[in-house]
Amino acid sequence: MTMKSESNFPMGLLTISRNVPKRLCRMAAATALLASVAAAQATEYSVVILQSLTGGAAFIGSPLKDGALLAAEEINRKQELGAGNTLKIIVGDDGTDRNQALTLLKRYASDPNILMVLGPTSGAVAVAGAAAANDLKLPIFTAANSNDVLKAGPWSFILTQPGEVTVPYIANYAIDKLHVKNCTSIGILDVEIYVSLQKAFEGIVKSRGAKIGAVEGFKSSDTDFSALATKVAAGDQDCIFISATAPQAANIVIQLRQAGLDPKTRILGHSSLASPQFVDRGGKAVEGVYFNGDWVPGGIDEFGRSFASAFKAKYNVEADNWAAVGYGGMRIVANAIKSAGATPTRDAVRQAMTKTKNVPVVVGQGKYSLNAERHPFAGMSVMQVKEGKFVLAP
Repeated sequence: MTMKSESNFPMGLLTISRNVPKRLCRMAAATALLASVAAAQATEYSVVILQSLTGGAAFIGSPLKDGALLAAEEINRKQELGAGNTLKIIVGDDGTDRNQALTLLKRYASDPNILMVLGPTSGAVAVAGAAAANDLKLPIFTAANSNDVLKAGPWSFILTQPGEVTVPYIANYAIDKLHVKNCTSIGILDVEIYVSLQKAFEGIVKSRGAKIGAVEGFKSSDTDFSALATKVAAGDQDCIFISATAPQAANIVIQLRQAGLDPKTRILGHSSLASPQFVDRGGKAVEGVYFNGDWVPGGIDEFGRSFASAFKAKYNVEADNWAAVGYGGMRIVANAIKSAGATPTRDAVRQAMTKTKNVPVVVGQGKYSLNAERHPFAGMSVMQVKEGKFVLAP
């Protein structure tokens, strides 16, 4: 606690004033008083990062959290919310578990200082969280790109772009650049978002004149894909699309190779594959796999390159797709808080979120917007695994 003199100026200032002219003393005292008033008026905005730090979606949630924390640190250091104003970050783990996420959301909603939640992470958990958030009137910004999050009500938003935006990038690339004619589609059966992404790919390639020769599925808990791999490898296709988490997709590709899949068969996936876990687990087996991604490693412009450098300096690892998404997510949240006025309420932040337009991010083409239906758009890139790294596809 700072001690005060009878004249309400800091004791240290009075000590100095005995050795300087009175005019300078009064100026210094006035400066100190203004600084004291500014500090008293500074606002702390509480935001929760609620991500899957454990469980099946941790390969997304953990780096997303790291990217969001880096953005919050930069926003505070550069005083982007106004002189003295800061973000106060609370980190929570939804555990890729519906009940755990709902319990935490109720707790956060009971704290009137919390303005917004960045999360939950995965599809089913995020949809349940969206229903709860709309009942609680707590703005949430989920990592899942399910439109069911938006249907839950006006208090829920999606950070990542929905399948109707992202899947055409990889589906059209398959037709226009890889000239595929007959695809086998493989995906998770019991997680709606993976089902919808798989169906989106199938619909686009069929509309472009290619054939979906076979559709195969498995459960999200499965780890042994040998029977599936043997069946698919024996098929007559020039393309395989996999809608799965990064670790599962890597295992499927490994077992397809082991089952004797024709090396000429193109293997494709969506942005879930844009995780280091895909190449860490898949090794040489995943060389050449194509997928659509939000982030081009290293960045496509100075903003992206600066983020990549800062992330590597802070965490001693390269930023992946989800770290970049999280970094942008926190910047979008901060933009909404800043736009919501000097003393923002949850409802003011919610309304500001709906007006999100051209917020600088490091994913896609570098600008993030929401349309009238709250669908996000930033753009995507088609990536390929080359020598164990993600690079822009030719």
